[in-house]
Amino acid sequence: MVGGERTRLAVARMLLRPSNTLLLDEPTNHLDLDSKDVLLDALEDYGGTLILVSHDRYFVEKLATKIIEIGHGGAVVYPGTYTEFLWSKKAREERAAAPPPKPVEKKSDAKPTQQKAPGSRHPAPGKTPDKTPQQSQQQDREERKRLEGERKKRQREQESLRKRIADLEARISTSEAEVKQLEAAMSEAGFYEDSARSKPVIDRHQALMWEVGDLMAQWEALQNHAAEHAADS
Repeated sequence: MVGGERTRLAVARMLLRPSNTLLLDEPTNHLDLDSKDVLLDALEDYGGTLILVSHDRYFVEKLATKIIEIGHGGAVVYPGTYTEFLWSKKAREERAAAPPPKPVEKKSDAKPTQQKAPGSRHPAPGKTPDKTPQQSQQQDREERKRLEGERKKRQREQESLRKRIADLEARISTSEAEVKQLEAAMSEAGFYEDSARSKPVIDRHQALMWEVGDLMAQWEALQNHAAEHAADS
């Protein structure tokens, strides 16, 4: 029985036994894409507490409702998804790197007395002078120019998002095709008997699975961003 089959059997037995907690260490290792999707569906339906360690970002993003970051002799709990954890961590690091705020200078409350010269045509305080037709036309042109600039900017952002999504889809397709080739080689009889031949293939398969998971997470985030962008247009 090869590594992937052992993993699938262990997961199946674990899910069939009634329990209120599951502890998983790299559950997607040695699983092909179809098996990973089946495992993901089963764990999403699981009603108990799920604790997992995984380098598969897509898998973590789909399942996790809390992230525990362990390092520097401590553990920090972030409530929320993996994407929210990354946002929170980045914001915290930016705050730590930001320079301290400058002290605010106190201003005097005294206001200078304005004197109106006899015969002055300046408007009374609080009253806005009427605009001339030329000023109104100039303001309308500037407003149309601003709106057109914003429209073109949104259009460029949408085109950039579409290109990035298409590029990710192409990379995912290429990586998945290589994964299938490696899995075909791994399923051959006697493959695991020659460790010198099998180890590089297994290592490459594992690296590709992590890469596909990372690309899928990026693809989903871009799709959500594109949908929000389209709704705001």
